[in-house]
Amino acid sequence: MPAPEEIKIHAKNIDAAAREIIGILEDTSIGNVIFVRGWRGFGASAALKAVAQRLKSSKSTFGRVVHVDCSLWKSMRALQKAVADELELPPSVMAIFDRQDEEDDFSGIDEGSRGVIPDIRTEIFRKLAISKFVVIFHNGIDKYIDLYECGVPVIPILNNKVLWTWHGRFRPDFCLEYTMEQHTDVVVNYSHNDWICGKALLEEAKEVVTYMGIPEPYMNQVIVEKCFQYIYALGSGRSPYFGEWRNHASNYLVYDGIIQGQGDTSAWGAADALQRNMHLDWLFLMSIGDDIRRHLQCRLHDRLVLWEHKDDVLPDETGLLHSEATTFFIVPANRYGTRMTTLREGIFQHSHSSKLRVLHLSWCGFSFESPPFLCCSQLRFLQLNECRNIPSNKHPSHNEDLSCFQKLWVLHLRYTNWYRLLSEEMMNFMADLRELYVQRVKGWSISDLRGRGPSLVKVHVQSDYSERVPDLRKEYYLPDLSTSFLKTVILVDCVIVQQVVSGMLPPSLESFTFVCDYHSPSPIISRFSFQGCSQLKSILLKGYLVSLKELDLSGTAVKTFDLREVKAPNLQRLILLGCKKLCAILWPLENRRTNVLKVLHIDTTRSTSPGQANWEEKPKDQAIFLLLLLLNWASVDMRPLILNGTSLQGIQGSLGRLNRLKILSTVMYIWKWVHLLQVVLLLVTMKLLKESGVCASLIIIYMQVMPSFRATYKLAPIMKV
Repeated sequence: MPAPEEIKIHAKNIDAAAREIIGILEDTSIGNVIFVRGWRGFGASAALKAVAQRLKSSKSTFGRVVHVDCSLWKSMRALQKAVADELELPPSVMAIFDRQDEEDDFSGIDEGSRGVIPDIRTEIFRKLAISKFVVIFHNGIDKYIDLYECGVPVIPILNNKVLWTWHGRFRPDFCLEYTMEQHTDVVVNYSHNDWICGKALLEEAKEVVTYMGIPEPYMNQVIVEKCFQYIYALGSGRSPYFGEWRNHASNYLVYDGIIQGQGDTSAWGAADALQRNMHLDWLFLMSIGDDIRRHLQCRLHDRLVLWEHKDDVLPDETGLLHSEATTFFIVPANRYGTRMTTLREGIFQHSHSSKLRVLHLSWCGFSFESPPFLCCSQLRFLQLNECRNIPSNKHPSHNEDLSCFQKLWVLHLRYTNWYRLLSEEMMNFMADLRELYVQRVKGWSISDLRGRGPSLVKVHVQSDYSERVPDLRKEYYLPDLSTSFLKTVILVDCVIVQQVVSGMLPPSLESFTFVCDYHSPSPIISRFSFQGCSQLKSILLKGYLVSLKELDLSGTAVKTFDLREVKAPNLQRLILLGCKKLCAILWPLENRRTNVLKVLHIDTTRSTSPGQANWEEKPKDQAIFLLLLLLNWASVDMRPLILNGTSLQGIQGSLGRLNRLKILSTVMYIWKWVHLLQVVLLLVTMKLLKESGVCASLIIIYMQVMPSFRATYKLAPIMKV
């Protein structure tokens, strides 16, 4: 494949760059596919937007201008829909997207895996094939996208053009993009001068502000630039521990005070919006280019200090902390073969220490009774990684000022056995604490969490299972969190938790994760019950849960229940009553499935008023129940099964149609090992259901029919069986 032609433009601002790019587009002597790199990636997206605006607002050689911004990548389906929106395809065609998305919901296909729709591709091709067009495309995925897959006919003989970039939202160039450029005809590069550099970065900031949609004074390009500089300063340290900081990356901007708002909620919302609309991952994966570093160096301020220690004792505190510093990191210079460094007692004894809002200490030793940062009264974030207690010579005072903990928003302990910070007294004292991370604290688990935690929205606990053997005479439950405002609970290797029962979790809970490593001791969890968690949308269970017997998701807002990462051979009860949004259950692989399931309750219907008759829905429910009976006869005791509130007893008293189905199910039971006959009977059953005009319920079931015979049965609303 020949190398693409490179064209360098010498514009001094984005508008001038747009004019030069339009000239390149209208030049019929060059190729059809044109890639804009910008200045090290910056300014490319803004230039494409300016080109689109100019071409749409004035007469040009192109009869149609299609501008598609997928810089935040979702899927090929989303790209195709964006093209269809630009072409203003008729509503009857656009409705195909809704129908296919609904079908994919029931099939359990996640949004990122949804591909193009052939019928839409045909319509797009018809619309564009008879016109001269240019497609301006912001690609948000790290691979080349052939727009022909969506239906865009890029035909050289017609001089149709594709102008595209992989950049935008503060994503610079990588080596990766040079591979993608091999699929293009022309590469447009900016001249490397400081004037266009500054303009390009400013345009990136303006673009992000536009995407976020947060009005001033809470967000503007100046704040976005500061955020970029701050995150860049974190990445520029090239510390081996930087990978652990990415969990807090965007929220650091709130902890440090760069992002503020009218109340804390506005600040957190702005940080979340920034994370969604700004590419930051590249800072964690690579070192920034030297020319970008050189340009940004003069803009960096002294608010963030990163100190890498190599000695047993940190040097004299003089000069360690700048007067304007609000963030301070002390980390080892080498990730492997690290050695503990001792913090001097007076390291933070400066008048400007009270400005510190973010403190991260790694492999540091100090007195837990009298920590050196007690004078840092404005701390919002405290992370202690592999820190050790070094007893102090001075007598600890019971009246020690602990105000440095009172305003904390985030406490993160990792391999740091500071139990007092996790005591009920301190949990109550830290009234503003929003997020609690406890990882591998010796002898501490989620069942030890005490205190009110009135402001907690996230709890992440990773137990040190290697150090604790559960007392089998004692039952370990989650602490009572029902009065909190928790939204996220993440439990990793919490092998001693026996039950997660209803009433212990708050109604505000939105996400729950329970993960056990396959190398950890077998967890003793026997029951999960999420009744009452009406806001719960995401449940992730992963690992070998040998003791698990019951799963109850009744009343939750789960859309897709994914069990593919779970091995629960002794699961007996699966209950999903009142799950109105449930579309799909993704079952584990065959070798991970339970063989003892006795109770399966599924109800996705909307509740009716007490006085409203419900007899019209019962034939539907009964027919669906019999279909499930046929599909899963050999592996499930169906007597206690309830689907949409209809039990087996209610089915047995049905009319002739149900009697015929019952006969068929009996025949299938007799010949259950004859696969061919099973398929024939299944088809007959479905034909009878269709002749009866039965509509199916809002659910999709993936079930094992017989050993070595597995199929997918899709039951969707208003879809004939």
